[in-house]
Amino acid sequence: MHAPQWLQVLVAAMLVMACAAYWLGRLFPRLGQKGWQATAGMLGRLHAPEALIRHAQARGRPRRKGGCGGCSGCEGGNCDPKS
Repeated sequence: MHAPQWLQVLVAAMLVMACAAYWLGRLFPRLGQKGWQATAGMLGRLHAPEALIRHAQARGRPRRKGGCGGCSGCEGGNCDPKS
């Protein structure tokens, strides 16, 4: 295989892996949180910029359940299911 073919295979494989990681995180949130925590630890060991480490740590924290996912018109941040 020539270099352009290898590059094409590499880009396609990376795209498939990124899609798989995204959907694993969406379908299994705990797995996604553990992945972000591991990424934050790896970035810390690699002495990555603090902004990247903080972003990975923030994504690895558990989130509150609920929210405005089903609302059609949240105004002013008040999304009360009873109203």
